[in-house]
Amino acid sequence: MDRKAPEGKNNGIDYDGDYRPYFHGFYDLMKFKVTKILLVSSLYDAFTLEEDGLLTEQISGEYHEFALSTPPQVIRVSSGEDALKEMRRGNYDMIVTMARLADMDPYQFGLKAKELQPGITVVLLLTDRGDLKTFRRLGKRNSIDKVFYWSGDSTLFLALTKYVEDKINVQPDTDKGVVDVILVVEDSPRYYSMFLPIIYTEVMNQTGTLIAEGLNEQEKFFRKKARPKILLAENYEEAMDYYEKYRHHIIGVITDVSYGREGARVPDAGFQLIQEIDKDIPVLLQSSHSEHREKADSLGIPFLDKASDTLLQDLKGFFRDYLGFGDFVFKIPGGEEVGRASDMREFIDIVKEVSIESIRFHGSTHQFSSWIRARGEYSLAIKLRTKQVSDFRDAEEMRRFLIDAFRESRKAKQQGVITDFPQQDFEFDGTFTRLGSGSLGGKGRGLAFLGALLNQSNIQYEISNCSVGIPDTLVMGTDEFDRFMEENKLHTAVSNELTDPEIAARFLKARISEDIRRSLRTYLSRVTWPIAVRSSSLLEDSQNQPFAGIYSTYILPNNCGDDDTRLEQLCQAIKLVYASTYKSSARAYIQTTVHMAEEEKMAIVIQKLVGNAFGDRFYPMFSGVIQSYNFYPISPLKREDGIVSLALGLGKAVVEGERVLSFSPKHPSVLPGLSTPEDALKNSQESFYALNVEQTCFDLSMGEDVTLLNLDITGAEGDGMLDMLASTYDANDNRIRDGLSGPGPRIITFAGILKYNMVPLVDITRSLIEIGEKGMGRPVEIEFAASMDDNGRPEFHILQIRPLVTRREHSVVHVSENETEGSLIYTTKALGNGILDDVSDVVFIPPELFDTTRTVEIAREIGKVNAEIGAPYILIGPGRWGTQDRFLGIPVEWDQISWVKAMVEVSLEGFRVDPSHGTHFFHNITSLGIMYFTVPYGRSDSSIDWEMLTSMKPTTSMNYVRHVHFAEPFDIRVDGRSGRGVIKQEIKSD
Repeated sequence: MDRKAPEGKNNGIDYDGDYRPYFHGFYDLMKFKVTKILLVSSLYDAFTLEEDGLLTEQISGEYHEFALSTPPQVIRVSSGEDALKEMRRGNYDMIVTMARLADMDPYQFGLKAKELQPGITVVLLLTDRGDLKTFRRLGKRNSIDKVFYWSGDSTLFLALTKYVEDKINVQPDTDKGVVDVILVVEDSPRYYSMFLPIIYTEVMNQTGTLIAEGLNEQEKFFRKKARPKILLAENYEEAMDYYEKYRHHIIGVITDVSYGREGARVPDAGFQLIQEIDKDIPVLLQSSHSEHREKADSLGIPFLDKASDTLLQDLKGFFRDYLGFGDFVFKIPGGEEVGRASDMREFIDIVKEVSIESIRFHGSTHQFSSWIRARGEYSLAIKLRTKQVSDFRDAEEMRRFLIDAFRESRKAKQQGVITDFPQQDFEFDGTFTRLGSGSLGGKGRGLAFLGALLNQSNIQYEISNCSVGIPDTLVMGTDEFDRFMEENKLHTAVSNELTDPEIAARFLKARISEDIRRSLRTYLSRVTWPIAVRSSSLLEDSQNQPFAGIYSTYILPNNCGDDDTRLEQLCQAIKLVYASTYKSSARAYIQTTVHMAEEEKMAIVIQKLVGNAFGDRFYPMFSGVIQSYNFYPISPLKREDGIVSLALGLGKAVVEGERVLSFSPKHPSVLPGLSTPEDALKNSQESFYALNVEQTCFDLSMGEDVTLLNLDITGAEGDGMLDMLASTYDANDNRIRDGLSGPGPRIITFAGILKYNMVPLVDITRSLIEIGEKGMGRPVEIEFAASMDDNGRPEFHILQIRPLVTRREHSVVHVSENETEGSLIYTTKALGNGILDDVSDVVFIPPELFDTTRTVEIAREIGKVNAEIGAPYILIGPGRWGTQDRFLGIPVEWDQISWVKAMVEVSLEGFRVDPSHGTHFFHNITSLGIMYFTVPYGRSDSSIDWEMLTSMKPTTSMNYVRHVHFAEPFDIRVDGRSGRGVIKQEIKSD
């Protein structure tokens, strides 16, 4: 049965397929901010406020202490009339007026101010205790919103601004469901002017603690915005109005005993209020009449004596003991402390060990949920509060429930979120962690984005019997690359004169900073699984010119018993990935783009390798590449249907252009290249790549493959990995039978998956194409790998996502069906879109000289010709260009073909190879806009004129390669709509 997707919203995330960043609902919190205050006071009152320091500096100091945003600007004027003139020049967020104005009383001024700017908050600030009685006698008026008393404490101004902000923001913020409220009921300006600064100080301190526990800077910022709101009521009706509006958000009430109700002062109004509110809400009663303590004690309600010498400490104690601020103190009946937790991690560690009596004691009064809610874990707190002690068979069951609830909550928070390294313990699968600052690079950014998309999509609920996610990922930001280069003075040491081995040697001699080494050591202490160390440069996998496969990747067994050796192997891999930024092929590729080498910076992606261990080898069940756009559709497939390339084992076989299986998610039964038994025997995968986990000592400078094994597919049969992937060729009947029953050659057909849906691969690829294209707004390419978990359940992991540049219809180009006559090349299998008319040179391999055993030597010859020409040319040759399987084509690298503008793959009699879509090399060809022609053998809709080439006198002639120059440039055209392309000697106008 499919899992049901959650309805509605969760932490601001909608399950409707649209991307909304984690904590999306927090973005709009605290929209109103007090940024500009108009202070109206005489010079004497201003002096009283400032005392020995400037008022603005006092306010700035309070904001800085609590790490708040920019403090408000205070503009002071000395009279009411000057204030009104100032208001006519511009709006203010709040007005603070003193009692003694030279030209009008504050009530009159407040009335005129509200006429000029309706809705503005006007606060009356008293500095003389004698004025308290005067203004109490005058009563409350609409022109003054609140009266405060200044006793010399600068924190009052912080409380003033936050009180105004909370009053205005509370309605919209609580509508989003993620903000708590503390209700204060007090009608004495003297006391609430004393209480509010203390309350705000406690709230800010608690918020600071929560900020420190944030997963990343974004969550820390949101936690600051999501602090509890403080609401101040002066009578019973106002208090009940607030309670009814925000009852589901109120986490505590601090109330006086005597205040007004229905226009008259009621001696026990506070007790009446307590009778009306939820019994689970913590309440603090405070009064200057100590005789109320006895009644409070009888109700089990804490009492605060306003005349107490420890008033402020008692108030802080209420926040600590009843609202969950500060440490959680584990106690047993009788009050003995048995444990103390300052954060969530310590809390769950103690829950695992603390006595049953303590768990029952705290659970019976909902103290767990109160403390958790005070730490911003709203969903978890609500989940716990709905449970009663009586719901569990025993306290041990309650302990397990607590542990599981905490773990699920922490896991949910980390899915789709970039966690800062200090906050990560690598306990959960699918986490994404940032180490250091700077950019994540193209690959890292794509993974983080996809992780967020997956977390917010319904894919995990729509796909049955298979988990879908990203592997655990750690990214070192590009700033660490800059520091590495600077501290080791490598910018000046790297030059074009150095060979690739010389550059690698210089980087290996350099040293990674000590703090990064310590972090990597911590990482390795928690991750003993095999890991892949991948490049993630600024330009890699970018939107317009993705650098696929240009830089290095190293796979490490990470199983050496010596921790120092494991660390050195990881550091060596990182330094070699850094070095690959400057290798010749990378520089050659950058030269073909609009970028400069100086723009490039390298981040590092470290991922847990997907796979399972089998003796001396480790590999995934299968790996592959999803392309949402099919460049080589074969009927009934269409370009928009997409294509998936699959291989047993590590994905190296796919991205480097070896024999693999391809299918379209829209037509999974159509398998190009395997349509007949003869084709299947010839074209199916014969070997696979795995990590050699027994090889614990190795030198990565020998190459990226030094830790890998290339094995015959029969080796995977004993591992049980062919059960869903292979079929058997029956020579007696000349047919292919699904499964492994009976003798005969094994053929990788993925029958168990594509025919019998043993892994829901087709559904997953369809969903990922939809999610990826919607997220990136264009066709995408996604690399993936799948393995089995400990319970035999398949796990699908996405390794990276990049935009797929199709270069379609930038301009309308016409190539008709009758243009074969007189053409050098004509095909219906061309890629790109556009016209080239400035290419006069052709580099080609004559069919009679081609030798599949000499393809590496052919690639070197092409590199020499490329350097000699130094001008655009057409490259023609058999098989796949850029393949790493030298028997399928010519394994050229970027520095060997840096001047090519059009490439032609030709099939020969006896050498027919499927096109090379899905490879890193092919991806970069299309992204650079290099026109790509495929000429199948013996097709009426494709042709090549070898006689035209061989009749020309070669400009350069080598053992296998010829270079010819034509007097006139070629007319090279590709129609991106139809896939038709032509290369002609004579120029024709469209």
